[in-house]
Amino acid sequence: MLKNLIQDKKAKTPSFFFKKESEKFDKKYLTFLENFYKKKRKDVRICLHTKKNSKHHDMIILQQRKNFYTPHKHFRKGETYHIIKGSMACVLFSEKGKIKKICHIKKNNIFRTPINIFHTMLPITKFVIYHESKTGPFLKKKDSIFSKWSKKLTKDKTHINDFKKKVIKFLKNE
Repeated sequence: MLKNLIQDKKAKTPSFFFKKESEKFDKKYLTFLENFYKKKRKDVRICLHTKKNSKHHDMIILQQRKNFYTPHKHFRKGETYHIIKGSMACVLFSEKGKIKKICHIKKNNIFRTPINIFHTMLPITKFVIYHESKTGPFLKKKDSIFSKWSKKLTKDKTHINDFKKKVIKFLKNE
């Protein structure tokens, strides 16, 4: 592990914080994320802020295509994604779970999810690395809101696979 990072051992997915504010995120940190993924086969993030209760959160996140990320929304915050490596789709949903928009985000693209809109990220490449920026602090269960339809979708692998195929088909035809 790099000396400028502290691991958050209580985090749901492996997470690391910078020890000090104003550190530069460079290639060595990208290499760290990729090596961590190759060794552990887990999603991983580096938080550029130093604590969970920071008022602004910037994270460099590696997510895998094999995983599924439950659609959710945030009542008081949007999220901005800036792709560093790979590509992903950001899917926006209506309150009832109908797809409203599919946006293919590639390296150097930036996309902002609106406040109070259900969304999910779907890595298209084997893994994607992106910068996520949003308002803090992280509020655990109060931070992300899940609906009945999104929880139901996540529990059914057939529905997940059908959803992924539908998104990929859309992207191929755009």
